[in-house]
Amino acid sequence: MNTKKMVYAGLLTAIGIVLPQAFHIFGEASGGTFLPIHLPVLMAGLMLGPWYGAALGVAVPLLGSLLTGMPAIPRLYFMVFELAAYGLFAGILIKKFNVYIALILSMILGRIVYACILYASIGLFLFQAPFANRAAFLTGIITGIPGMVIQIMLIPVLYRVLKKGGYLFEEKIKSGNQNT
Repeated sequence: MNTKKMVYAGLLTAIGIVLPQAFHIFGEASGGTFLPIHLPVLMAGLMLGPWYGAALGVAVPLLGSLLTGMPAIPRLYFMVFELAAYGLFAGILIKKFNVYIALILSMILGRIVYACILYASIGLFLFQAPFANRAAFLTGIITGIPGMVIQIMLIPVLYRVLKKGGYLFEEKIKSGNQNT
């Protein structure tokens, strides 16, 4: 195991727990608008790779829920899959695409995973909750547009700064990576 990666993972996990709490000062709905829990998970995938990204995608909401009560159960169960997908896909796609494309595709794929898990739960387990329907899912996407814009503006800048500073853990790829 790489100690430096573990330290970064710990830091990003802490940020993933604390940052949403800071946004909740502006009201409980601010989490769904600004999506602060997504930022460190996406950064973990981009910086540390797909497996760390996926692991943080699972750990951050679980620890956040345990320590702060947010995300609340039952939404937590769906967010674990969504955030794991964000971290996993960000780590995979950054190896093939520039940071913008990797980020946007990761955001789309994470939402698709969330929708699939949500609809499977409704269909298979007859799960019912206020957020467990098509209208609520689409409203969540629309409500989260400010957070997506923040992610698209902030994450590539952070990524470039960290890359320039030598703080990324890039794997050597034969086909010429264009991560910037």
